[in-house]
Amino acid sequence: QTEGRGRFGRDFFSPPETGIYMSIILKPKINISDSVLITTSAAVSVCLAIDKFTDVKPKIKWVNDIYMGNKKVCGILTEAVTDFESGMVDNVIVGIGLNVKTKSETFPKALQEKAGSIFLDVENNCIRNQLAAEIINNILSTSEKLEERDFLKIYKERSMILGKYILYNKNNVWYEGYAQDIDESGGLIVIRNDGKKEILISGEVSIKL
Repeated sequence: QTEGRGRFGRDFFSPPETGIYMSIILKPKINISDSVLITTSAAVSVCLAIDKFTDVKPKIKWVNDIYMGNKKVCGILTEAVTDFESGMVDNVIVGIGLNVKTKSETFPKALQEKAGSIFLDVENNCIRNQLAAEIINNILSTSEKLEERDFLKIYKERSMILGKYILYNKNNVWYEGYAQDIDESGGLIVIRNDGKKEILISGEVSIKL
């Protein structure tokens, strides 16, 4: 890998030998309308893998960011090939960038207040391999039974935005609303300030301060 890529064509800071940067190809056989389930299930898979190696339970910022404390430690980028005639997802690439033992001073100054790492000091040189294996096993296991939606309960429990007022971007316009729930397809149910209900299946979200 020569460069990490995030959402909207942004760069993902990915220094060598400190993080996990990987892509997994899935063939989930689900409807296009349920495609958000892939990202939400991957987020849960990463959280459960982190649980196995730390005492700090990570949180999820809808739809694809993992936080420990107030700092982002992981981003997930899901890209799909779809068949519009059948309405099905043919295959999906799930890209995961996870800061495992990236030191704070290594991050660019613009990221030092926002980005974090799972471990600040760890002697285990195999920890990245162990984490990667756990994440892959979790994702493959979950992807085989996406339609059962068991992971959505964990996703809601780990959400850092449900029950809070948020700002969200839709069609390059920012709106304010209340993050009410996650629906059965992984969409975010938002009650806008004008009282209208909206279900987001993609976009950028931040907690209103």
